[in-house]
Amino acid sequence: MSPTASKSSLRGVGGVDPSAPGNIIRAALAFESLLTVGVGTYYMLFPRHYLLHTMGAAAAQVTTTAVQSAQQFGAMNVFIGATVGLFIPNTKHAIESRQMLYSVVLAFELLFPPLLVWQAFMMEGGMLRNSLLAAAGQFVPPIVWRIFTLGWKPEWFGRYQEGKKME
Repeated sequence: MSPTASKSSLRGVGGVDPSAPGNIIRAALAFESLLTVGVGTYYMLFPRHYLLHTMGAAAAQVTTTAVQSAQQFGAMNVFIGATVGLFIPNTKHAIESRQMLYSVVLAFELLFPPLLVWQAFMMEGGMLRNSLLAAAGQFVPPIVWRIFTLGWKPEWFGRYQEGKKME
């Protein structure tokens, strides 16, 4: 290193790759985060309404245990939605972790609907069959979206360019 070379000329500049800024996935993550936190808050604050009107439970089925379970499910949704929100910024770590996040969420989304379908056809009582099937069906669009983006649009997740040594 020459005595006149500055340290900044060796560091280079890293940052978001302008050809893959990740704006599409960032918008999707923001939407998903807000929706998940909102739905989770609904479950926590209005569990009886959720059980009676959204899931179609009979009044006798809305027990203290059912209310507590709905609120706990809501708390998990708020936590998951907030966690998804951590991947929105265009920081190096967030950009490099988005595909892993999508893969993990996709794994859950591929496992949960079959459970709901199994419950709809194999268990008597409890939640209404149509409610369980509708809940399972709500996972189809996000599953298709994640498979499409992971398989065919990886640049939508964004790319971070490492700094290069400047001569």
